Amino acid sequence: MGNHLVPKVEWSLTDEGMGVLERAGLAGLYLTLTAAEEWAGRGDPQALELQKVLQWELSEQSLKLWWEGKDLEILTKLVKWAWQEKDGVFYLPAVHRSQDEREHLYRRLHTHRGLFQTFFQLSKVLPRDQPVSETLQIDESHFFQVNYQRIKTPKGGLPQVKLLSKILKKGMSQNIISLSSSWIFPGAAKRFGKAAKEEENWSGPSKLAFLLLFAPLACVFLELPWTKLKRRTGGQLTANWAFLIPEIHDLTIFAHYFPLFTSETPADFLRVRVLSLGDAALRFASAYAARTMERRLPSQKIYIAAMGQVSHYQEQKVRKRILEITPSEISIKRYKVMMGHLPNDFRTRKPDKAEDPLQNKLNIWIRQPTARGRIADNLIHNRPWYQELLWPHPWQLDELENQRQQTKKRDDKGISLEHLWFINLLTERRALMNLAQEPSMWDSPEEQALLTIFHQTLRQLLNKEAQAQQRGGSRTLGERWDDRVQDLRRGLMRAKTRELNRKFIMEFLAEGGGSRELTANKEALWRFLNHPYDWQKARDLAFLALVTFTDQRLGKPKENAEAKEDSSDG
Repeated sequence: MGNHLVPKVEWSLTDEGMGVLERAGLAGLYLTLTAAEEWAGRGDPQALELQKVLQWELSEQSLKLWWEGKDLEILTKLVKWAWQEKDGVFYLPAVHRSQDEREHLYRRLHTHRGLFQTFFQLSKVLPRDQPVSETLQIDESHFFQVNYQRIKTPKGGLPQVKLLSKILKKGMSQNIISLSSSWIFPGAAKRFGKAAKEEENWSGPSKLAFLLLFAPLACVFLELPWTKLKRRTGGQLTANWAFLIPEIHDLTIFAHYFPLFTSETPADFLRVRVLSLGDAALRFASAYAARTMERRLPSQKIYIAAMGQVSHYQEQKVRKRILEITPSEISIKRYKVMMGHLPNDFRTRKPDKAEDPLQNKLNIWIRQPTARGRIADNLIHNRPWYQELLWPHPWQLDELENQRQQTKKRDDKGISLEHLWFINLLTERRALMNLAQEPSMWDSPEEQALLTIFHQTLRQLLNKEAQAQQRGGSRTLGERWDDRVQDLRRGLMRAKTRELNRKFIMEFLAEGGGSRELTANKEALWRFLNHPYDWQKARDLAFLALVTFTDQRLGKPKENAEAKEDSSDG
């Protein structure tokens, strides 16, 4: 829309004071107005009413608004259009573009839960009902449980509407105002004591404050692994979420590509879960930034904030980490290849003996591959994808500890986190082997050759164990090989210097007896082992060989499905 009159207000991406959230707010407002045009074309009464009282002009870099009448009255209609709820779940026309999303709350649930865990985490900001557990039918025979809380709309409407009157107290101008609402600057906890009472979360012109009302609409929400919150009475697992904001250079391009990501899958229960910040950033980049790359646009920077509770501040979720990342084209391409082998998926749950009919009905859960978090973090930082795969990823430690406690209770024996991590990786050996066979995942043929050498050495060691077993003894080949594998794993973990690593690798290869592949690549091997700062590649490739080694004499590894069942709220 346009108007020959001087606009009431206008913004540009290059205006002074336009930070990350303010630019996201301008993009969210842009999405809101384009959605109003779409829904008005479908005859939506609320969108048609908004078009009668408000006019706008949209361009690649700026946005202009015109209206006649009282600022608060007109702009309240705009905010109420942008922020709606249906059946107690957020309905955001800027994000939820289809009729299906509008009518079915499960299509909106991932955004709703993400907003509750980040921007609107406090019940004083947005009251909510008691937690709800509902059963979602995936298909004719599979049922999945989802847990969430419905909005309990306070008097005066949603918090965005209530805050608007404070923003417009001095009119839409450059006058400086202060906002203490925690959701305006999510996760930025105030200091303790008297200083907290005088500290504001945000201050700036009311013109920019207005944009912050729309900032969450341009964010993507992803669920990170749960972490343990230490308390005097023991620890409990608490949810962590990340919200992502892409760098916005062009509002038109953003509005075109952003909805493609948010509506990528029907229910998003699989897409919304990630294992690390690298996994989160590349999950978004592979769907959003990759499409812009096809148009030869500049690399897209992504801002990501990880939020969760910490032991020393349990009142609300705080920012645990903030990253500013520009994924490279090769990182995005490799991530997409990896997701073809290590996606989230639904797994069948073993029959429950619970008397509750609902619990007996639930028969699937979401499984996330153990290796993906570490691999994604390596890719986002342009490191070899297999680097440090032998160590548990920090974001997964608490859930791994929870699994360790379950395993100890069931088997009545202890197990280290590193050993359990290794066992989990073994259940993914086929996927990891398939990933290792992808040419695009490697920087040099020497890396692949070294992996082949290690595989051949392992097979020669297995032959020796088989010969020893045939000579007699009480242990089976599987038991003998398990002991051998554990010795190799512990040896690799102890090889923390270049000298120790070189000694271990050479003894390992010597015991195997050598091979034609080793003879052909001995110079490359020596370069790996003696590299001043990249010597770890040899160790990491040896570990990758260990977790991907297969032989028909060993059979298939057992997957401990019960211990790895998802305990988070769906």
